[in-house]
Amino acid sequence: MLLVVTPTKNQNKNRILAALHFKMLRKIASLLLLFLVFVLAYILFRKDLTLTKAEVKARYTLPNSHFINWKDGELHYTESGNDSNMTVLMIHGFGGSNRDFYVLDSLINNHYHVIRIDLPGFGLSDFPFTYGKTTLHYAYAEYFSFILDTLHIDSCFVMGNSLGGLMSIELTAQHPDKVKRLVLFNSAGYDLKEVMKSANAHVFRYWPVKFFMKKGLPEFITKAGIIRVAYSNRLLTAEKIKRVNSFWNREGNLKHIVEMANSNEPFDVSKIRNIACPVLIVWGKQDKIINVKYAERFHQDIKGSRIIIYDSCGHVPMMEKPLKVQHDVIEFLSNTSRLN
Repeated sequence: MLLVVTPTKNQNKNRILAALHFKMLRKIASLLLLFLVFVLAYILFRKDLTLTKAEVKARYTLPNSHFINWKDGELHYTESGNDSNMTVLMIHGFGGSNRDFYVLDSLINNHYHVIRIDLPGFGLSDFPFTYGKTTLHYAYAEYFSFILDTLHIDSCFVMGNSLGGLMSIELTAQHPDKVKRLVLFNSAGYDLKEVMKSANAHVFRYWPVKFFMKKGLPEFITKAGIIRVAYSNRLLTAEKIKRVNSFWNREGNLKHIVEMANSNEPFDVSKIRNIACPVLIVWGKQDKIINVKYAERFHQDIKGSRIIIYDSCGHVPMMEKPLKVQHDVIEFLSNTSRLN
């Protein structure tokens, strides 16, 4: 006896749905493959965005720019104000340049002699060391000793933002006799691995990203980075995006940024607790890079420090709240008494 099984309506419906589902998956897979091919082609054949040192130097050198040779490299800094006044040394953060302090410089240089530096490997400064043979800690310690000696800085106030804050702490620990007062803007110092993740700097550890960066970064990536740094889009001008992008794409700078992001050198937090000079801690409450909780930690660890937190402000208070910073910084630096 022959048994004939006739598919039910539900079974036919399920088969049709399965076939449609399969076709949809094939289309999605084809689109994903096409997208991956497009991305790969873009990475492999895109225009090299790397800029020569001469090109960037010609475009962004300022009237008060100075260049000095160091270890077969060239260092850049700007100088303003009266050199008979107390020197204020300004140190920018990771991925930044001395332009980050441009506005604050203009607001206080009638009171002080202001020197804004481009750290080696950033802005218009070279990093004249061989990677892997010299630790970053040693390189920057030697750099600051060179700067202080070459520019004849025997006594100064120091202010640093983010990585520049950490560098300022290192400088103060290295030359406690020369640093008389310290201003920290959203400073790095604690939990550096966590901070690097918050800054998305950890992505530079992955080989696809390193490979992609060999031909420089497009401006849309620079724009995305600036958006995370600032609280509002007021700083997000076309000129700023182009300038920051040019500094990143200056030959040698991206390589240094990748090397620094991959560095696992520890920081001795006891240097924070051992700071003896007066310290002003300034923070943006809405900082997405280094959480405002660290402001209080600095305040607790540095005896006699003063803390100021600005609302509606991100990672760069000296750029976002320049007039408030001007007032608070001048008040702090001009106060001749020891903080309580």
